[in-house]
Amino acid sequence: MRKLFTISLIMVALVAFMAIGLMAQDSTKSEMKGDMKEMKGDMKKMAPAHEYVSAKKCKACHKDVYTSWETTPHAKAFEALSADEQKKPECVKCHMTGMLADGTAINNVECEACHGPGADYKKATIMSKKKWAADPKGQLAMAVEAGLVMPTEETCVRCHTKEGNPNYKEFDFEKMKAKVHAFPSMGE
Repeated sequence: MRKLFTISLIMVALVAFMAIGLMAQDSTKSEMKGDMKEMKGDMKKMAPAHEYVSAKKCKACHKDVYTSWETTPHAKAFEALSADEQKKPECVKCHMTGMLADGTAINNVECEACHGPGADYKKATIMSKKKWAADPKGQLAMAVEAGLVMPTEETCVRCHTKEGNPNYKEFDFEKMKAKVHAFPSMGE
């Protein structure tokens, strides 16, 4: 009985130390100064289940798509904002893609802003040209299961909306979808 009490006491102490450690981490995060640091912290808290890798990783295999995307307004979306707008969460939520695991902000509307964070679906077992050629539907299903998003109009209108956007321009999905990048993905 005494051993059970001692073990229970030790477990409660461990849980308490872990809780104190987590509270200390939260306290440290909340003390960060500067608008960008606060936004990075907020974006990290909203981090999706999958991690972002950046368009540079996508470029390794999708050079033609990347080159086409570079000519679009999406590739310069963050720079299109004024210095004040670059500090506003309501602006950067659509003009930035997300955060890398190390906390580096991914400025502009890169691949993963539309296709979802790529750490899991970029794996060679999924993005194998041979496997895609042999079984495109199967590979696409694997990629989607691993987090790949095949963009639809709903994907686009999360940002291309009048609400809260003083610089809104009329958006026609059917006309605009071919302008994101001129080359279809492996799954199309």
